[in-house]
Amino acid sequence: LNRARETLIMKIEALYSTRTFTLTYVVWDESTGDAVVIDPVLDYSPVGSKTFVESVDRVSELIKSNDLRVHYVLETHAHADHLSGSQILKRRHESKVAIGEHITEVQETFRDIFDLPNLATDGSQFDKLVKAGEIFSAGSLSIEVIATPGHTPACVTYKIEDALFTGD
Repeated sequence: LNRARETLIMKIEALYSTRTFTLTYVVWDESTGDAVVIDPVLDYSPVGSKTFVESVDRVSELIKSNDLRVHYVLETHAHADHLSGSQILKRRHESKVAIGEHITEVQETFRDIFDLPNLATDGSQFDKLVKAGEIFSAGSLSIEVIATPGHTPACVTYKIEDALFTGD
């Protein structure tokens, strides 16, 4: 093992959204402050069709209070059941957004179903399209991508150390 791997102290915080009944995870190396956020939710109320940033604010507060450096916001899949807070966190924390490479298939389906002829279907809305079996770094964190299609063809599970993170 290299020295960085020997000193990794992984912390995981699960934040539950009562509005959407979903979990957002913040995973970080306590010794370096390197972090990722998994499946952040943008709160939504169908009454009045309003969005709220309560859950995103909770994530940002956790990031700030632990002096974390967010390298990636990781999406496990396209969320049809809730809205994603990834773009807000990307702007707030100067991070990148990653999702499974098969998001392009989901975008093609959404384009047709929702009659969105101008929707780009090349995944360009994301900074990184990850592939099954790929291992990439977020600072001192090593993240393995495991394809878990089902809910959508773009579903992936992220393995960080001995923890697996999957959506829905």
